[in-house]
Amino acid sequence: MNNKPTNANDSPRSVSLALLGLAAVAAGVIAWYLTSSRDSMPPVGQPLQTEQALLMPEFRPLKPFSLTTHKGADFDNQSLLGQWTFISFGYTHCPDICPTTMSMFAEMHNEIQLQEPVEPYQVAFVSVDPERDSPQRLAEYVSYFDPSFLGITGPEEALQALTKPLGVLHRRVETEDSAMGYVMDHSASIFLLDPKGRFHAYFSPPHDAEKMARDFMAISNRSP
Repeated sequence: MNNKPTNANDSPRSVSLALLGLAAVAAGVIAWYLTSSRDSMPPVGQPLQTEQALLMPEFRPLKPFSLTTHKGADFDNQSLLGQWTFISFGYTHCPDICPTTMSMFAEMHNEIQLQEPVEPYQVAFVSVDPERDSPQRLAEYVSYFDPSFLGITGPEEALQALTKPLGVLHRRVETEDSAMGYVMDHSASIFLLDPKGRFHAYFSPPHDAEKMARDFMAISNRSP
């Protein structure tokens, strides 16, 4: 990919999608507690003070899901074990929020790598546009920001197995006056899953790379 994806942070569309992300995550958290069992252990000790991260009161494992990475490997519940995972949702034709988020991830990644010690972690970009986001396109897209980042996608039904429990909204919107044909409205929040594959925290927009890096260091160093 020769040119960096476009960025338009101040557009009305960015604001509306950010608000959509906030509403979706709030709905997802409510649904999480209404549908999940109460057998997981809550955090213990004094509450951890964070700058951007919102910690879940109880850490719950994700429901079974199965997607594919841009390298053709499986990405499922087992892929989360043994390392922390940052997950964002979007698509490669996204004009504003996605390139902004990916650039922030790259900056956050650099900030974290300057710290010691650092718990293992991965950054995953999940495309909600499988029709256009082939493995090759995802590979070009995520590698532009950092070669270690993962591009993830799968059929719509498989995507729903991950997005629905997290409250991640996405929908196709036809655009007659655009050469792209359609755009994807989607939630803009970022999710942090712990090395046991549990929903541990989320970050609502706007995102700040330095604050997220500091929060991750605090959370990962605090967690058992």
